[in-house]
Amino acid sequence: MTDPILSSEDSGILYAVDAHVAQITFNRPDKLNALTPAMLGAFFQKVDAAAADPQVRVIVITGAGRGFSAGLDLSVIGTAKPGPGGSARVDPTPTDGLVRQWGDDVGPGLQRFFSNGWNGLITSRKPTIAAVNGAAFGWGFILSLHCDIRFAARSALFNATFARLGVPAEKGIGWLLTRLIGTARAADLLYTARRFDGVEAERLGLVNAVLDDDQLLPHALAYARTIATQAAPRSLAAMKAQIWTAIDDSYDEAFAAANLEQDRAVATQDFREALSSYKEKRLPVFKGA
Repeated sequence: MTDPILSSEDSGILYAVDAHVAQITFNRPDKLNALTPAMLGAFFQKVDAAAADPQVRVIVITGAGRGFSAGLDLSVIGTAKPGPGGSARVDPTPTDGLVRQWGDDVGPGLQRFFSNGWNGLITSRKPTIAAVNGAAFGWGFILSLHCDIRFAARSALFNATFARLGVPAEKGIGWLLTRLIGTARAADLLYTARRFDGVEAERLGLVNAVLDDDQLLPHALAYARTIATQAAPRSLAAMKAQIWTAIDDSYDEAFAAANLEQDRAVATQDFREALSSYKEKRLPVFKGA
């Protein structure tokens, strides 16, 4: 296991890799992991680093202490330069220059959604899991929604705070919520800006399961390691592209894309290893090739 490393001095992000699972932790617990621009930039860099690392097969996001992330640190509002139309922008872009080439590995996939930063969790070829402990408000809530799978602690609280702050549904949350839980339920959470707990989040379909606080991270990491051990990396990459584009593609487009990926998959070493391990009744040893 690699030692947890701050992505830069006092960045507020911890990063560690163990058993093909990268764990990225918001580490500003005295502020409920409220996000500063530097902290968010460091987070995006670590997402990109995990996406580009062949030793990483699954990414787990969580928070230190009593919160996942309370969202943008409101003390930074007004400190950034205006963006287009005069609105203040505080979201940084990654500086490490890492680029994911979807087309080289799994066809066109998610190229139409590609950009640095916020949707790196979506465009990453690796499955992403949010282990939501405590508060997930505002931008923290949005970051959890960018993950493929979410688990919540019983102490978790969610809040789309934007209407009360006089801003629109920021950073794609209107698209994400509507896609995940439908128009009426998304409208309820956005218009009222009310807090809701993990139990309601599970009922709405926003989280996959609610766990006791002390079981949340062990469960998420064990779940991630199961995927990393038993699923072929290239299959995961293709499936992730299929899942995130499914609602936007027609049936015929999705069917044709699946056939193309199947033809590519059966020519790989991992496909042959999958068949051999199944016949030999043992766990597969996938190499991502």
